[in-house]
Amino acid sequence: MKLSGHRLALALLLGVIAVWFVGMAVVMRHGALPPEASGTMLAVFEPGTPEDEVFASLTRADARIVKPSGLSFIWVVSSDEPGLAGKLRREGALGAYRELPVSPVIAGCFAFADARVANLAQ
Repeated sequence: MKLSGHRLALALLLGVIAVWFVGMAVVMRHGALPPEASGTMLAVFEPGTPEDEVFASLTRADARIVKPSGLSFIWVVSSDEPGLAGKLRREGALGAYRELPVSPVIAGCFAFADARVANLAQ
């Protein structure tokens, strides 16, 4: 099968994007903290979650708010008590991360997609 120049370029672009999505999904899945983790971390909620709901979830999880990230659904929180990451998940967070190898916006989107896939698998 022979592709013209534009179709070949489009096929290569789609292939690169697909590989990038798979790679990011693996990075985000392995970057999530285990439920027993504590300390300072990023708490990622579903994009579009109202800030007051996020704040209430963080309070119920006994997380000390360090600062917002600039995005209303990603917050920097801390706790010395073991299990903060698990508490955050129980209170509605999509995941908790130490450091993100990507921008928080992309991380939030991938955490959202990862949570959806995990829910479908259950």
